[in-house]
Amino acid sequence: MISVLLVDDDEDLLDLARRVLGREEDLELFTTNSTSEGHNMLLSRGYDAVVLDYEMPGMDGLEFLREMKARKDETPVIIFTGKGREEVVIAALNNGADFYLQKSGDPRMNFLELVYMIREAVRRHRFGRELAESERRFREALERLKLIAFQIDREGRITFCNDYFLEMFGWNRDEVIGADWFDVFVPRGEKDAIKNLFSKAFQDEASGENFPCPLLTREGQLRQVVLNNTPLRDPLGHVTGLSCIGEDITERRKAEEEHRSSEERLQILFDYAPDAYFLSDLSGNFIDCNRAAEELLGYRRDEILEKNLFKSGILTPEHIPRGISLLARHIEGVPTGPEELVLIRNDGRGVVVEMRHYPVTIGNKCLVLGSAHDVNDRKMAEDSLRRVNAKLTLLNSITRHDILNTLTALLLYIELLKEDPKDESQKEIFDKVEMLTQTIKKQIEFTRTYQDIGIYSPQWQSLESVTRRAEASIDTGSVKFVADIDNLEIYADPLLEHVISNLIDNSIRHGEHVTTIWLTSIPDESGTKIIYEDNGVGIPGKEKEEIFKRGYGQNTGFGLFLSREILNITGMTIKETGTPGKGARFEIRVPFGNFRIKNKSECQ
Repeated sequence: MISVLLVDDDEDLLDLARRVLGREEDLELFTTNSTSEGHNMLLSRGYDAVVLDYEMPGMDGLEFLREMKARKDETPVIIFTGKGREEVVIAALNNGADFYLQKSGDPRMNFLELVYMIREAVRRHRFGRELAESERRFREALERLKLIAFQIDREGRITFCNDYFLEMFGWNRDEVIGADWFDVFVPRGEKDAIKNLFSKAFQDEASGENFPCPLLTREGQLRQVVLNNTPLRDPLGHVTGLSCIGEDITERRKAEEEHRSSEERLQILFDYAPDAYFLSDLSGNFIDCNRAAEELLGYRRDEILEKNLFKSGILTPEHIPRGISLLARHIEGVPTGPEELVLIRNDGRGVVVEMRHYPVTIGNKCLVLGSAHDVNDRKMAEDSLRRVNAKLTLLNSITRHDILNTLTALLLYIELLKEDPKDESQKEIFDKVEMLTQTIKKQIEFTRTYQDIGIYSPQWQSLESVTRRAEASIDTGSVKFVADIDNLEIYADPLLEHVISNLIDNSIRHGEHVTTIWLTSIPDESGTKIIYEDNGVGIPGKEKEEIFKRGYGQNTGFGLFLSREILNITGMTIKETGTPGKGARFEIRVPFGNFRIKNKSECQ
């Protein structure tokens, strides 16, 4: 959890911040409109980040920032203000602000950028602390660094060794002193080469600095050691032996080998990935690409690396402005996508791709890694499916129209027969035939509504507007309708209005003595709940799930069944939770990502 202190004298902005940032699960927001109170809050407890307005009464944001730095307070600071003057930006950054964000344009986008800056500033701060701690531990380890040390005479006999030498190789001192170093510690296959190097050191031709030397432990394990040899001399300057200092690099060698293997594996994954991958600089010049990119564009790799995304005709002219806009986000370090773009192949054919871009740093250079997923086949399949659905819908409509016309004629003939039945038993038969015919008619009419579910793409809909239309479509008489839905927008099938109107219709038809209907929204741990309630007779306990089955009920028997199907298109659920005798209560659960709260300015 990231704790954030927001200091701003604008109460409306603080309220909006509490609403927007309050939805971020990893942020805990604390606000104040007073710099003096903010100062006290900062002293009384620590925060992970501080967001400051620039112009505030008493003390501006820069003075607040300077006081923090004077106290050696390293808490990340973001200046969030309506002032966009260059000197203010420079002063903020020079005084230690981590980011500067100007309040302008869409408030929602401003807060999205603010959330990103908070997370990035805290991430950098925490990484810096971890890095400092790592450096401290490294210095301590360096002070305690263990190196093997030993000396040999001109015959190769060991005359001295330190404790770490004994610890690393597993011998006792009495066993080592006087032993032949080449026979005991040097692998047989390496002995001649190592003796040759030591011989040169003995002859003072080379000191033997930093040369790798494989050595054996008592158990026969091979250790890789880097040796530095210094000749030992007698008073006349003759070389009498060698003093050797060695560092065990076995684990380092393993790590290097693993790193090389990892790079090879990553290169293989990059080269053989099914999607096209491009690496480019911040100007759009291609630096690298994989085989799928060659196949996608129809160019060889060396030809692609000579091109620029915006200048070589790879990106269609109508998509270039969008590409430049995305590039600006990459410069800020923000990933983008998925975005549908059209790329032009070497043969001039356009290919629709779904692109994602990720800012990366390689060798202290900011680059962009882009992935392109070919969606041509999917787009063709979607177009084909739309055409097939259109034909099926037309066929259903024509067939349904013909059947309903036939049923209407059949019902008319039944009415004529009922006017002059031969006996009472025939009248009962006619009544049953009429009932069955009416049932068939309702089932055919049901297909008209059911075929529209999922045909059109889900869209963001104002629950308030949907509710008003649903209420207007039904004669509610004197029933009072109370809605408290807090500017809620729902991502749902266009038939969402059918769900609300069906609930209202059921209350009027079956509630018996309904006088008031309530519609509210309540946030919960998995998203938000839309609560529909009335004060009618309610639903018996044994029928709470039965009412959602197709064909159940006194009217068409399709209303709640259809409602559940419509909501399920975008992952919403509905259940009845009321108390029998005290009114019906339906809970519609909306998952995260499928609802949002409109800003007040957008609602006006």
